[in-house]
Amino acid sequence: MKKIFFAFVLFMGIYKSYTQDYSTGVGLRGGWTSGITAKHFISDGRAIEGIFSSGWGERGFQITGLYEFHKAAFTKYDMEGFWWFYGGGAHFGGAYSYEYWHQTGPGYLNGYYETRHYMTFGIDGIFGLEYRIPDIPVTIALDIKPFLEFSNYSDYPFHFWDSAFTIRYVFK
Repeated sequence: MKKIFFAFVLFMGIYKSYTQDYSTGVGLRGGWTSGITAKHFISDGRAIEGIFSSGWGERGFQITGLYEFHKAAFTKYDMEGFWWFYGGGAHFGGAYSYEYWHQTGPGYLNGYYETRHYMTFGIDGIFGLEYRIPDIPVTIALDIKPFLEFSNYSDYPFHFWDSAFTIRYVFK
């Protein structure tokens, strides 16, 4: 395991770090965690990203915070504007459309539904590819965001995978 970690660190160090040509981007993320996203570069090749998602069919919300590293991609082929990014963070959220059937007697009609609330929290990873479109202040990105989520929703306590397409308007 130590050899794999060392090889990963060495591999990531091979790429020369270039600075993104924008400081902040705001846009939309479409995936399991769909919603509004904002990314802000805090230093050379380092960014923080926030995602606010409402819904996912459960009339709820989720807030995610990520710390990301950006490295120039495809530099060997002189393809400018492409950036690998990877990092991690955490999220929390809640919903209220979880309905539980209480059986009060024999037969289907003897009972009632109770609307229950539930909360979630978890840890997230993220890795993907971002492209800064030349001549217009827009970036597009594809990412995979694996996460481990804990919830008090008894029928679906864990989630593990998320991927998305993101488009952002960027500011210098």
